[in-house]
Amino acid sequence: MIAYLQKSEGSEGFYQIIDFLTTSHIKYALTKNPTIYVSLIEQFWQTATASTLEDGDMGIIATIDGKVKVISEASIRRHLKLEDSNGISTLSTAETFEQLALIGYVSNSDSLTFQKGHFFLQWKFLIHTILHCLSFKKTAWEQFSSNIATAIICLATNRTFNLSKLIFEAMVKNLDSKTKFLMYQRFIQIFLNKHKRLLLPHKRIYIAPTLTQKLFSNIKRASKGYTGVDTPLFQTMLVQGQTLQGKGSTIPVKSHHTPTSAPSTSQPPTSSPSMPITHVAEKAVPIPHDLPLPRVHSLGSDEGSLTLNELTVLCTSLSKKVESLESELKQTKQTYSVAYTKLIMKVKKLEHKERSDEDLMYETGVYDYPEGFTGPRISITTIEPVITVGEGVSTARAIPEEVSIAEPDIYVTLAEALVDLLRVERKSH
Repeated sequence: MIAYLQKSEGSEGFYQIIDFLTTSHIKYALTKNPTIYVSLIEQFWQTATASTLEDGDMGIIATIDGKVKVISEASIRRHLKLEDSNGISTLSTAETFEQLALIGYVSNSDSLTFQKGHFFLQWKFLIHTILHCLSFKKTAWEQFSSNIATAIICLATNRTFNLSKLIFEAMVKNLDSKTKFLMYQRFIQIFLNKHKRLLLPHKRIYIAPTLTQKLFSNIKRASKGYTGVDTPLFQTMLVQGQTLQGKGSTIPVKSHHTPTSAPSTSQPPTSSPSMPITHVAEKAVPIPHDLPLPRVHSLGSDEGSLTLNELTVLCTSLSKKVESLESELKQTKQTYSVAYTKLIMKVKKLEHKERSDEDLMYETGVYDYPEGFTGPRISITTIEPVITVGEGVSTARAIPEEVSIAEPDIYVTLAEALVDLLRVERKSH
């Protein structure tokens, strides 16, 4: 497919990644759209075989219109203008997961098949474009393998990925298939066009599909597995993506820090009266390939601060931990709620029994001491009349006839408290 890198309606929020791909070394391979002749592509795959060339390298030899054609990794690199002869091909599993985590990929699986929908919008656009325009996939477009993950990581960290090798090895693998897939039609036609004078005229034309502006609205749809954390592009990607489309003119724009509170978006470059436009050479200043992942510092921050992406991963992890603790707390409440209810009922039952015992003591003058009680005992046997002045009403009040007090103890019993209460009430009358 042909990549769509136009800032059209609906592309708001994708300007940065469009600028990045427009100025990257893979733009030609993404956007070159030659006239594709079906018969030439069919001849190539029908006659193609893998063979070792004179220089010792592997090549694919095919016969087209009676002419022998040879495609090698080096010719793919040359005709697609990839300049990746010194590029890397693989990364360790540990580094792959580490770098994808910085990009915003969160997964509990250790599978080397990754899900496109787990990424933020601009990253998803990048992955989608690479999958459809440069990979050899035929199905399962929502997933991508470790080699595509390596390509994405290299692009993001300003390292060179050996895309030529990836394309060539995929073509060789296709030769061993029982049903050969007519893959990489654009790339094969680009190669054959270098020898156009040797080709016979052909009529059947294949129109390569092109990604359209509908892609933006499709990518903006919520994807299953996306954490909702907006991970902006790395600072190195923003530096590479500032060159404007046009004939050799660029607007120097200072790199800026992308805030974490909102999705990373880019606005179309505009001129300002206080910032004049400077015309410079068309070729952008190269950036070292070994440049590490960017660290974002806010004003007043020190060199030991976390990167924005590390902080994003940390926040996601803490959020999941909070949810786990809330779930455990809810489960604990459910477990102990029944026991708590039973305890409350038992306490109320004991309080009711205690009040009943006190009422019984006042009514009968006998207190029901528990078995084995050794504290001071009180007996209420004498009734003394109490006269209310001014009224002819007489009432009786129980006063203690005999109180035997034991030696002072370290606690106050219910009987002792009752004696004190009776004494206070007697004195008040």
